[in-house]
Amino acid sequence: MPRSLEDVLVRKLTDAFSNGKLYAPKTDSERRGLKRRVRKGTVTSPYKGLYALKDQWAEAEKSQQYKMIIATLAELYPSWVFCSFSAASMQGLEVPFTEMNRIHIATTCSRRTHGLVCHHMKINEHVSVNGVKCASVESSLFECIRKSDFKYALAVADSALRLLKLNANEMIDRLATKCKGKHGMAYVKDVFSHANSKAENGGESYARAVMIENGVMLPKLQVEHYDPVTKTKYRDDFEWELKTGNVAGELDGNKKYTLIAKERGLTIEQVLLEERQRESRLRNQGLKFARFSFDQLRNVAPFLDILDVCGIPRIGTNPRAPKPPTKRRTITQRTYRRKRKEPVKDGG
Repeated sequence: MPRSLEDVLVRKLTDAFSNGKLYAPKTDSERRGLKRRVRKGTVTSPYKGLYALKDQWAEAEKSQQYKMIIATLAELYPSWVFCSFSAASMQGLEVPFTEMNRIHIATTCSRRTHGLVCHHMKINEHVSVNGVKCASVESSLFECIRKSDFKYALAVADSALRLLKLNANEMIDRLATKCKGKHGMAYVKDVFSHANSKAENGGESYARAVMIENGVMLPKLQVEHYDPVTKTKYRDDFEWELKTGNVAGELDGNKKYTLIAKERGLTIEQVLLEERQRESRLRNQGLKFARFSFDQLRNVAPFLDILDVCGIPRIGTNPRAPKPPTKRRTITQRTYRRKRKEPVKDGG
């Protein structure tokens, strides 16, 4: 590739990234040049036909990457209306990382292709979020919850209460009005009956969902403690009030401390030092600590073992924990013909 073209592409990739988008090549020459850079390992293509410098892309958070893909596609296809998890992400709701590999749009038919999910959905009115056409927040919220397992659905519900500054009953009433008659409403209402706006992130919501499913005594969230020595208020993620003394629960993870360091302009070492000091001060006030990782949460048993050792009461599996709605069956053309006892052609 001529050096001049390489410099031009780097500049275009950098400019697009600084504007919160990926770069879509305009000419065959650019397209060929970018594909060569992908093979060399300096450029990446997170979505078909879209490109970014590999190092810049790697530094972005998963949610930021997802929004950049959506914003770029919205610019390329102005008529698209994004829905479900894609709209929810743009609107600031908590979207599971597992759902950030697909783009969801509202169309007149249902199909999947190249990471694009087309939903047969009529959007009577859409909202614009930073120039991206999205289904209403109620529609996005409803679709995300009814299609998610409880552990992920609760994270979406918690984030909705934080974002919209509503309590659970207000949110349920709002959805019952806006999404009346839609399949899965009972499950959505059940999820919101457990929602809590004090949960600060999806990991904390996931942990609470595991507790609910396994009949664990639910803790208070984000309890503050004043330390007279440092004259500072400290908070814990969870806190159980027991007769034997209070237990603080903390969800640990490298990502948690990396994000804190990035937001506050500190090193990981400085953040960890502050965390050790915070825990020491809280222990001086008589708190025990139950620390657990997300891997332990996902495996459930190690997480429950930690809580058991700390004396957190539980009743075992909770049969009343919310269960996602079963999918509605649709009669395909093949099964319809079979019911009428008509011959089915090859491939039909």
